[in-house]
Amino acid sequence: MEFLKPLSIFSLGFYSAIGVVALIALYFLFYAARCADSWMKRQPIPTDRVWAYVVIAALLGLCVGSFVQGLTEIHAECAAYGQPVGPCLFKHLSP
Repeated sequence: MEFLKPLSIFSLGFYSAIGVVALIALYFLFYAARCADSWMKRQPIPTDRVWAYVVIAALLGLCVGSFVQGLTEIHAECAAYGQPVGPCLFKHLSP
């Protein structure tokens, strides 16, 4: 199944966890800003389904973090061999 080879760039690791935490924190930061804005304007606070958005942010963060983790692993492998990252990356992903 050579057509799935580009998906091999995704990898679980440290950056995957950082991505999850970062996007959840980013959502809560923007939610708090919206709540503060509503409070200052004397309007009712937003009534989002916060946990649904937290789950979505966690899944999106996992995808982004897994992509970054795969890139760093390929970068480290290419740097160990002394090859430039661009051609080495395309060599890893091409069928």
